[in-house]
Amino acid sequence: MRTVTPRETEIIGWMAAGKTAAEIATILGISPITVNTHISNAKVRLGVFKDTALVAAALRNGIIR
Repeated sequence: MRTVTPRETEIIGWMAAGKTAAEIATILGISPITVNTHISNAKVRLGVFKDTALVAAALRNGIIR
């Protein structure tokens, strides 16, 4: 398993809290496109295709709590 970046970890944590990409962008002060890029990159790194699978993989691998 490859690891995710600190920013990807932060974004996955917000996803797990139920935030949308637009909400995460506002919280972090970045664009929604940038948030979606981080999400896409994290999915590749963890070998998943869906947002829910990304959060589940992060939980399973101890990336987020």
